[in-house]
Amino acid sequence: MDILHSLGIEPLAVITQIIGFAVLLFILNRLLYKPLFGTLAQRQADINATYEQLDLDRQRMETTRREYEQRLAGIEEEAREKIQAAVKEAQSLRDNLVADARTQAETIIAQGRNESERDRQRAFLEMRSQIVTLAVSAAGKVIDANLDGARQTKLVDDFIGSLGTAPAAVTEAKPGAAAYASTHADMNGSAGAAA
Repeated sequence: MDILHSLGIEPLAVITQIIGFAVLLFILNRLLYKPLFGTLAQRQADINATYEQLDLDRQRMETTRREYEQRLAGIEEEAREKIQAAVKEAQSLRDNLVADARTQAETIIAQGRNESERDRQRAFLEMRSQIVTLAVSAAGKVIDANLDGARQTKLVDDFIGSLGTAPAAVTEAKPGAAAYASTHADMNGSAGAAA
């Protein structure tokens, strides 16, 4: 120890300082280092948890993005199918409308033909009546005799019956020529009957 005294080192002071330093380390460790390292460890754990949460969020976001892309693809496909179905329905409706229009047109044409045939028959009956009247008056003048109405009508009906195809002949011939032909034939028939 003399050596230590000769060097200016007090062993008691060194021991006191070592004990003081150990107590200081103990206090610092207890009051400063332990809470500081605990805070740092907690901070590191929080950072790690944040990174893990970010990774999880990124994975969820990727999954959600893929799901949305699949949904969008499905929606586009469904929209395409609906558009195609609407086009088919429109074509079917158009075909039905065209078929209905054709049916209506054919009905109108058939009605027009029927109406035309009725008008032709009506005109033929009117013409026949006029021919009968002309024939009776011509026959009355030719024989210059007084025939009763029934006899005149019978003569005219016999004449028209002898023609056979009177409607075709009358409708194809000119009105003046038909009247002349029927009057002339009536006169000849009436004159022969009178004779």
